[in-house]
Amino acid sequence: MIEVGNIVTLENDQEYLLLEELEKDSRKFVYSVRTLEDETPTDEFVIYEVMEIDGDAYLKNIEDKELYDELIEDFKDIVADKVINGDFDDMEEAA
Repeated sequence: MIEVGNIVTLENDQEYLLLEELEKDSRKFVYSVRTLEDETPTDEFVIYEVMEIDGDAYLKNIEDKELYDELIEDFKDIVADKVINGDFDDMEEAA
């Protein structure tokens, strides 16, 4: 399932933890980090487009560099807003 907090496995058997999502121009995107087999996050962060095909969700690489750069800024804004609003405080206490 394509939902923030879930780990998804791509066709190449790499696993990604979904960190944030956003909609832009009626398209859905997720910000993710690749994880190792033991679910340890790596330093490889990637933004994917979520594609719905026959009721199933798939992650698609973003080939358009200009769009990718815009999405990076959009995701930075989302995270900054959460830090300012204290939305990460509950997550730190749970850890």
